[in-house]
Amino acid sequence: MELDKRIKSLSDILTCFDVERAKEFLGEKGYFAGGLYCFMNLQRSCLYGTLANVFDDPDDVFQRKEDSIYYPYFVPECLLKVKEKQYRPYTFMEFTDKFTVGQPIKFRQKGAEGYERYLILNGYQHEQHAGQTVTYIYIGSQGYTLDALFNDYEWQEHYTEDFKPFGVEEEKQ
Repeated sequence: MELDKRIKSLSDILTCFDVERAKEFLGEKGYFAGGLYCFMNLQRSCLYGTLANVFDDPDDVFQRKEDSIYYPYFVPECLLKVKEKQYRPYTFMEFTDKFTVGQPIKFRQKGAEGYERYLILNGYQHEQHAGQTVTYIYIGSQGYTLDALFNDYEWQEHYTEDFKPFGVEEEKQ
């Protein structure tokens, strides 16, 4: 049997032998199941909810708050591997789909809170260097390559407070 890829170890699945350990997860979110085979796919085979109570009974150990039913197995969400977001720089076409000339862009150097710039995207320039096309994106009066924007800067989408990388999210394998 192969466990869901987010489960690091079989020991992260709590059973009737883990009653004392389970008490530290009261009030925590996680996945409940009636059998170990359910942990092959958390989304499809387990019930997500909050651990409300732990009972010392081999068949009915973990009470799920949402339905008050007891389950023999529970894996706390905090013990699961988090799928990491991985990004790559925009291609020129992806950048121009996201940003248009004349559009204001709020951006900053990565992690430089309080030093945001709100400038206009003025245009693009393609240059040939050693047989390679290098594209410069002009924001305000400064030209940036797509790699430089990705590596050194982050931007803020309208009506949000979060800054994002100048890139496309890819799922990490």
